[in-house]
Amino acid sequence: MPLLSLDGVCRTYWRGRHEIVALDRVSFELEQGEFAAIFGQRAAGKSTLLRIAAGLEAPDSGTVALSGRELFPGGRRPRLGGLPRGIGWMQRSEPLIASMTMLDYVGMPLLEEVSHREAQQRAARALDRMAVGHLADAAWGGMSDAERMLTMLARAVVREPVLLLADDPTAGLDTREREVVLGLLRRVTETSGVTALITVPDVPDLLRSHRVMSLSAGELMQPTRHDRGAVIDFPRSRNESA
Repeated sequence: MPLLSLDGVCRTYWRGRHEIVALDRVSFELEQGEFAAIFGQRAAGKSTLLRIAAGLEAPDSGTVALSGRELFPGGRRPRLGGLPRGIGWMQRSEPLIASMTMLDYVGMPLLEEVSHREAQQRAARALDRMAVGHLADAAWGGMSDAERMLTMLARAVVREPVLLLADDPTAGLDTREREVVLGLLRRVTETSGVTALITVPDVPDLLRSHRVMSLSAGELMQPTRHDRGAVIDFPRSRNESA
C-alpha cells in the first residue's frame, strides 16, 4: 500500500470570468521513505498540489489518501483545527517573540498534547535530526537563512509525521546551502522512513531526491528518463503519443 496516493485530482479557480486550471487529473503514488520533488514554472500548480496533499485544501474531484485512508471522504471539506495526524507541513513563520529560543519555537506545536518538558525534549531531537541541535538556545535574528529553513523543517517533523511536505524549502538559499538542506531531507527519509514531498523551481535542486515530477499547467508529466539515481518526469513533446 502506498503511503500517499492521489488519483484523478482536479482543482480549478475562478479569476473574474476566467477559469484557472490549477490541477488537471493529477495521479501519483509515493512509498514509505521516498523523497520526491515536484518542479515547474510559477503558477504551474505546485503549491496547490502540496496543500491538497496536506489536507489543507479539498480538490474539486479525485481522491487523496494517506496510508489508504482518504483525506476527503465523500467530498468532505478540509478539517478544522489544522493538519491531519501523520502529516508535517513546513510553515514559513517567524517566532512571535523575537527572544524566543529555537527549542521553544520548534516545540510549540506539541504544547497542547504533551508537557512543556516533553515538548522540549522532542524539539531537541527534531533539531538534531536537521543538524541544527546547536541552535537550541539561539534566537531567530542571529541565524542564517539556511539555519532558519532547517529550523522550520525541524518544527515540521517534531510531531514525527509519516509524511513531510515543504513548499520550496530552498528558496533564498545559495548553492551550498541548498545542497545542505536537500541532503538532510534525503538523509531523514532514508534513516527514519518518513516520506517527503517538496516543490522546487528548477531541476538542479532535484537531483538529491529519489524521484522528480514535472508539473506544467496543472498536468503531471510521465517519467521519460533517469538521472543520477532519481526518476525524473519531464514533459513529453506534443508529437509523442499520450
